[in-house]
Amino acid sequence: MSAEVASGLDRLLRQHRIEQFLFHEARLIDERRFAEWEQLWDDEGIYWVPANGEDTDPDRDVSLIYDNRSRLHSRVERYAGGKAFSQQPPPRTVRLVANVLIDADADAHADADAHAEDADSDGRSVVRSTLQVAESRPGYRIDWVGSTTHHLVERDGELRIRFKKVILVDNDQELTTLDFLL
Repeated sequence: MSAEVASGLDRLLRQHRIEQFLFHEARLIDERRFAEWEQLWDDEGIYWVPANGEDTDPDRDVSLIYDNRSRLHSRVERYAGGKAFSQQPPPRTVRLVANVLIDADADAHADADAHAEDADSDGRSVVRSTLQVAESRPGYRIDWVGSTTHHLVERDGELRIRFKKVILVDNDQELTTLDFLL
């Protein structure tokens, strides 16, 4: 097998692995398996849903969600323990993840940053996708649509989420309560 063919197969396998990871993440949230979903996160994970556009600064501007790993754990505990009153009754959701692209330019930049910080590369991948979530609650149904950026890292042979940013297409408009995971 030529090096070119081997390289192409490696890219296809990597794409498939990442897509399956994102589909698995979506399924866990839809099935409300929050503890398992939380295990997909790296210890340094950040989950961000900006408000008022996509080029905002979460340290200066309002965000719909801006959770570090500790805050994410608290959110999961509230959902799993029935203490998130806006989740009563729990909404039914179905997620569609599409247009999954590995950003090779961002990967190269992330790898360069990793090498600057330490000699170990942690298998970083920057992945962009689109997301549609259909949410159903008694008396209404709403669609949440946006673009997602994941920064994935490899830990002990498994992919983990280091960073997830969901940019809703209408995040600069009045939104209903967003108290579930996108």
